[in-house]
Amino acid sequence: MRSRTRPEPRRSGFTLIELLVVIAIIAVLIALLLPAVQAAREAGRRAQCTNNLKQIGLGFLNFESANGHLPQGPFDGHPKAVDAAGNPVPAQSIYDETGGYESSTCCNALHPDGFGHFFKILPFLEQQPLYNLANFAIPPLASDRPANFAGQDSIALIAVPGYYCPSRRAPQIYSNTTSKNDYAGCAGFFQGEMYECQDASNRWVPAPPNGLTPYKNERDAVNQGDTSGRKGAIAHGVRSKRRISDFIDGTSNSILAAEKSLPNDRHGTDGGDNERWFNAGWDEDAIRYHFPPVADATAPSLNGHCSTPSSPKTGGNLWRRMFGSSHPGGVNAVLGDGSVRFLKFSIDPGSMRKLSTIDDGEVLSADSF
Repeated sequence: MRSRTRPEPRRSGFTLIELLVVIAIIAVLIALLLPAVQAAREAGRRAQCTNNLKQIGLGFLNFESANGHLPQGPFDGHPKAVDAAGNPVPAQSIYDETGGYESSTCCNALHPDGFGHFFKILPFLEQQPLYNLANFAIPPLASDRPANFAGQDSIALIAVPGYYCPSRRAPQIYSNTTSKNDYAGCAGFFQGEMYECQDASNRWVPAPPNGLTPYKNERDAVNQGDTSGRKGAIAHGVRSKRRISDFIDGTSNSILAAEKSLPNDRHGTDGGDNERWFNAGWDEDAIRYHFPPVADATAPSLNGHCSTPSSPKTGGNLWRRMFGSSHPGGVNAVLGDGSVRFLKFSIDPGSMRKLSTIDDGEVLSADSF
């Protein structure tokens, strides 16, 4: 009887080489697809940021329709002002649109101007219940800083989603028990402490950073909101009122608000992001100026730019006065006509200055930004 040997069954599977080839192919596909996925996510975040600014712009414009003027930025201490001759002005009173100062303080039930422009538009952003939480009877901590409130924690602990850019951060509460805001009103042309330094005669002289030079090369005051030819959309002071009719340059050529510059390591702590969002006042937390926008990762510092005298009065970092964002390539800004435009970081400084002011009377081409 013949015996038969049964053949062993064949085993199927990958060889080591085949497995490595498959892994390599998958890695290549991931490398090809990941940038597209990241770009799609950023496009979604940028679209949300655009919508946030669209709503903020509508809030400003609806406020103007209801009140006859745009919401003012409150007075939160004078930013080291100087007069037209370059002499320091004491920070002890409130500047108004007539060109003088008022000795009266604000921020009470009859005059709640200690609250900021982003607070004042809440009823027009479907946030009336949050607006109603304010206690206008609480006095300021100091007469020269009327926007510096005690209390109001019920407002400070509310993070308004529409005031956060998702490309930068999610709505959150910081260790100083307050939420923040990633947007800032446009105050026009800036001159003063952060942009100039004092000479031996204690006068303010230009100290231009990054190749920028002062407009008309004048020794002048901080733009307190009402300097002719340099006005921004957001003014401050007891009687300062910016109206749509003041937009001599045209609403489509003037910035209402935009994303503010904020370096990645300064969230919630530094001078540009440390105040309560609703009462930041005439402060870099809620106000920015005509400088070209910058990326959060490359926000410039002005420290050390002035060499005479040896102790320059330059304060902190220039980014606190600039618009900026975490978006690749540029920053979102809402204009006076309610439209939102994406301004490139490479925008011409002259064009940015024209966009930041409402009454300079200069021609601005639509293809320049």
